[in-house]
Amino acid sequence: MDVTLCLTHACNLRCDYCYAGTKSGRRMSWETARSALDFAFARTVEQADLTKRESVCQLGFFGGEPLLEWDLLQRATAHALTECARLGIRLKRTVTTNMILLDEAKADWLRANHFHVGLSLDGTRDMHDRHRRTPTGGPSHDLCAPALRFFRGPAANGEVIVVVDPGTIGLLAGSVAWLIAGDIRRISLNPNFTADWDADALARWEEAYERIGDLYIECFRDDRPVAINIIDGKIRAHLNGGYRPCDRCGFGENEIAVSAAGYFYPCERLVGDDSNEALRIGHVTEGFYPAARHRLLAARGNAMSECASCQVRERCVNWCGCVNYAGTGMINRVPGIVCHHERLSIAAADRVGGILFAANNPAFMRGFYPE
Repeated sequence: MDVTLCLTHACNLRCDYCYAGTKSGRRMSWETARSALDFAFARTVEQADLTKRESVCQLGFFGGEPLLEWDLLQRATAHALTECARLGIRLKRTVTTNMILLDEAKADWLRANHFHVGLSLDGTRDMHDRHRRTPTGGPSHDLCAPALRFFRGPAANGEVIVVVDPGTIGLLAGSVAWLIAGDIRRISLNPNFTADWDADALARWEEAYERIGDLYIECFRDDRPVAINIIDGKIRAHLNGGYRPCDRCGFGENEIAVSAAGYFYPCERLVGDDSNEALRIGHVTEGFYPAARHRLLAARGNAMSECASCQVRERCVNWCGCVNYAGTGMINRVPGIVCHHERLSIAAADRVGGILFAANNPAFMRGFYPE
């Protein structure tokens, strides 16, 4: 079972599109963190015994801003490593941060402890500072961007997460170009599906993905391959005949997020300010709430008949419960904006993949068609 610990509801930024809810000083206690980890590891072993597969658990740290609780993060990691060694669990580690507190010592520790680091940064100063402001309303780019220097090059253990928003969509391609010029090789574009996307913003979105596709091609032609989720993910889904079960999130079945107060949610995106009792599926002191958990698990998937006949349904992320819930209030109904985005992504990936495959581009072939 994968587990994400939301170490705190505090944050040193006030991003206006943040789905983590109202910020507060609530923080996770060591007892809550340890109980959550022990619960997740016990379930991981149990699931591995039932499926006869390797015991694997992904431990994530989230917030708020998790680096505000650096000592707790380190202590929880040490406990996780000890317990996983004892139980024979292979442990993956992730943390998502806005980078303000990410200095060289912390970056070195995360690298030495094999963390994958999600770096929340919207690219250029103009794009980033539109939405990612300090608690007093000031700009934050110059506080966040310096830590990018720890994650340059093809071997870096970080991925920059860029929020795609209608208010800044005209700046998106330039921001991706700026990141690539800074030797950032892994970029994840994370659309704000709950925003108001008007016709002009939708047209600019298509133009941006076209330009990003061109940048991707240029990088591969220069033998400086990059990974951009909207392209790589759709190419791999095509090669695999659609999204595989292992590509999909566990959403309350083999994945939980734990709030600072110890409540279980099916995904970290649904924790919010920890006040939505309808989305709680357990607590560290009680385990799962069977009825609540089964109700949410039964609602997973896609109940929309129009999706069943769609030609790209197997390559579409129409099954993401947290995105569906945020956009429609229902876990199994897909917001229309998701459909628009998925078609844009698939078209961009197919154009890029077709050009690079036809050219037998060495970097592309190594990455997607290894011998």
